[in-house]
Amino acid sequence: MGASGSYETDDIISGINITPLVDIVLVILVIFIVTASYVLKSEIPVDLPRAQSAEASTGGLLNLAITRDGEIFLNGQPVTLEGLDAQVAEQKGQADREGKKVSAFVSADVRAQYGAFAAVLDRLRLQGIADIALDTQPVEEKRGSP
Repeated sequence: MGASGSYETDDIISGINITPLVDIVLVILVIFIVTASYVLKSEIPVDLPRAQSAEASTGGLLNLAITRDGEIFLNGQPVTLEGLDAQVAEQKGQADREGKKVSAFVSADVRAQYGAFAAVLDRLRLQGIADIALDTQPVEEKRGSP
């Protein structure tokens, strides 16, 4: 009477469970997306204004940034005001072919000239983009105040 503890199962593993693999790939994809958006935002020096209605936001199809010096970036690439029209038209045409609606997400430095900001919004509207979101930071509430 020996307790051999041997398992005499001759079952063959005939299938592979790919669920853990899919989970790992999706986690890596999410990490990549978050890191890419953080790197993009950290490369463009923009000090955002604060607003009480500010929310965490996802990036739009067109991400525009205006620095305090008036430089304009479209999806992380520097662009002139004149070149903005052509690039927006190209992206709008591509989105129209795919049946998608184009929206813009504009980040402007709190010290940026209002004229540069207004010119960018005007160019977007002239291209037919009406869905424009403005990037702000939430207002930090002071402790001890009601």
